[in-house]
Amino acid sequence: MRLSHLFYAAISTTVLLSAEGDIAPVDNTMTENTDLSMNGLAVGMSIGTLGIDAEYTQMLSEEYGLAFRIMGGGFSYNGTYDDTDATYDTDVRLLNLGAVLEYHPFKNGFYVGSGLFYNGNKFELNAKPAAGATYTFNGTTYNANLVGDVTGKVENLNKAVPYIGVGYDDSLFDSGNLFFTLKAGAWYQGSPEVSLTSNNCQLGSVPAVPGAPTCSDLQRDLNAEAASINNDIKDYSWWPVLQIGFIYKF
Repeated sequence: MRLSHLFYAAISTTVLLSAEGDIAPVDNTMTENTDLSMNGLAVGMSIGTLGIDAEYTQMLSEEYGLAFRIMGGGFSYNGTYDDTDATYDTDVRLLNLGAVLEYHPFKNGFYVGSGLFYNGNKFELNAKPAAGATYTFNGTTYNANLVGDVTGKVENLNKAVPYIGVGYDDSLFDSGNLFFTLKAGAWYQGSPEVSLTSNNCQLGSVPAVPGAPTCSDLQRDLNAEAASINNDIKDYSWWPVLQIGFIYKF
């Protein structure tokens, strides 16, 4: 009886040890898969011609070098623009949100990418009277008190714009946490056009001063001035994208 008891105890111990050995590798595999999924995610910040953008990047396939990036942000600033006859205060507001599919052909930081962006950029102009409170449009001088405020805006910009570019970001292919990122490309936003209007003429409140130019005369010269500005910005159908920043990988 004692021998049989020992025999059964030995069999039971062997089965238990064998079972424990089968379970352990499963736990390790689950841990490894969890680590790999976390290594395929990174967030960051960049600054450049799109403004200040936040970014989220996810690895889609390390084998094929595919990653997906979502980015968005903006910025606003004021400046000055000088045309042939007039000087303008400018109000620029940048706003964007986009998604880019990236292909890393060498399984490192270099990639080519294409995607689609929402273009919320806005540009406004306000003419500044010269010394003596006069405007000059299309070679004609106007009394600023009669003309009032002259404002302009850029129109005909597409809201949904395709993007293409290249970049460098090895956060998904290298060890560590903090990485440098750079991207350069462009999106097509259509042909921008500037329109200029006189506040007083819009309201119909230009004083009836003998010999003073009429609103139709003023608008004719404003249209000529707008045509001159449009000639300066005609090359901005493609908006340049140049961003530099950092990425943190989890």
